[in-house]
Amino acid sequence: MEVGARRAGLALLVAVAVSASATAAPARGPLVKVATTGDHSELVKTLPITRQSGAAKRVVMSMGPHQLPDLEQGDRVRVSAEFQVTGNCGHRDPRCIGPIYHFAPVLRGRLILAADPRATGGPQTMALAPPKSVACTQRRPDYAHHCVVVFAKAGFRVTDRLPCPRDGCYVNFVADAHHPHARHGDVLAVGGLRPDGTIPQDRGRINVVRYRGVSPGHFGRRSTTKPLRRRLPPDLRRRVAYSAQLKHLARGEQLAVEATMRTDISKLRYAVRTSARLILADSPHATRPSKFVERVASSHGEISENNGSNCTQAQGTCTTRKVGVLTIRRDAMRHDGRPVPLYVNLVTVLGPKVRRAHAHDRVVLRHGGIRVTRFAAKLNG
Repeated sequence: MEVGARRAGLALLVAVAVSASATAAPARGPLVKVATTGDHSELVKTLPITRQSGAAKRVVMSMGPHQLPDLEQGDRVRVSAEFQVTGNCGHRDPRCIGPIYHFAPVLRGRLILAADPRATGGPQTMALAPPKSVACTQRRPDYAHHCVVVFAKAGFRVTDRLPCPRDGCYVNFVADAHHPHARHGDVLAVGGLRPDGTIPQDRGRINVVRYRGVSPGHFGRRSTTKPLRRRLPPDLRRRVAYSAQLKHLARGEQLAVEATMRTDISKLRYAVRTSARLILADSPHATRPSKFVERVASSHGEISENNGSNCTQAQGTCTTRKVGVLTIRRDAMRHDGRPVPLYVNLVTVLGPKVRRAHAHDRVVLRHGGIRVTRFAAKLNG
């Protein structure tokens, strides 16, 4: 009888303790988490060009459970990504990586959710956005050479119908290339193409923003549409096209950034190499993150990779799109405690293709801007 009474008393104490603990625990508020595959995200060096669309799909980048934020029922996940390829040379040259071709292969990119990092599609996957395609022209002078596919508004909601367990999901960037005149051995380089035939990569990445208990529409954005300069010389120098100031950045804050830049080359006589990247900087004119910014921010202050393509005379005007995320690791303050304003800069490099530029030549910025969503440190979780 005494033993039974002791057990009943112990059970009562445990129940009271659990109840008190549950009562004392604060209700968890909304949480936001950003993540990126970061530097050197590409998984393959080349992409085969086939005659039929989708005949040789490849997972070219993948974000798995070790990089994705943890997922719970009801979470919303926004996904963005950039991916670049380069066409083979158009004449015999040491840089050639396969047979020479002059057709315009069509590059198609897709973002899918899957339980396998090798999955390229099928019933056990889920599309996160409609596919995107771009034709990579190879004939001079309208010679795109590089082609970029950008996803800015893909995503999914976490439900019981996911094609993967919540702790075992992969976001796969799937790409393929095709053209009816393709032959065996025709390829696109995944990344760039150096004069010696090597393929530099680090031209793309996958980013996610996970929202828990809150909608993406609940957050305002800091934006700017005023360029620092409206007319830029195509002289292959780094310049800031747009800059957005951010004050009082604090440890634990997170940023999601989108940018566009519409360039007009219709007054020029040649195609223009057009590349761009997003960085965090300590000046609106800085084209590289400073040592201070590298200490303050994740990814050494790089918000996106540097990539781009040639804007051709056949196009006349071209739109560059950039996406990326960043986490603030330290308060943006000087040693004396004074806050340091930082800037999200869209850095561009413009240069002539095939012909030489004249001193008075200018590329005109028609439209564009930067949009930054700031997530307070208290939401980081």
